[in-house]
Amino acid sequence: MTKETLTLSNIVNDLRSIAFFNLSNVEEWRFSYIIPITLLAVIIGIILKSIWVGLLIFSAAAYHIVCYVMEYKSYKAKKKAIADILDRGDISICIEKLSHIAEETIYEPRTHGRHSHVTKTITVFYFMSGGSWRLPNVRKYYEWSKDYFISSKGLENISISGDEFFRVSLRGYYDIAYIYPCKFFVLGSDLNSKNDS
Repeated sequence: MTKETLTLSNIVNDLRSIAFFNLSNVEEWRFSYIIPITLLAVIIGIILKSIWVGLLIFSAAAYHIVCYVMEYKSYKAKKKAIADILDRGDISICIEKLSHIAEETIYEPRTHGRHSHVTKTITVFYFMSGGSWRLPNVRKYYEWSKDYFISSKGLENISISGDEFFRVSLRGYYDIAYIYPCKFFVLGSDLNSKNDS
């Protein structure tokens, strides 16, 4: 089997695709509370002809607005830091051996259509070193690849205990990471100096 060369450009594209996913999740969840509570406050305030009752109900929306503003400021700072790191190519690469893959239920508030959910089932790749990698919510993995673009189920299906992966993460933001099966990819010359293993 011919292996494809993994370049810094490929990695930057993959890391960008997942680095900012969390804010859209937070936005959707917060606004699913802000808008209905605000409308409810206005309607009840008008019906009862009391601005104070309306403001009391609106305070619940105000809480979500303040939380959103704080999260957005944090996101903007993190986005700039991540963009700077990606522009410098400041990444860490190590080789990890897969222990197992598991599904876990985590607390992650979000909306889906008209329904709000506070938990989510995610897939996690666990490595023998003790590290883990959460399968991100993207349409296809390695979309830039000529031969090895794959779905999330496909990545799970081809991954067995003992397989080796290149684990690439941003320095300073190790939760922003991506994995590449060593059976499909080799490091390009621009990445050999970043290999920590």
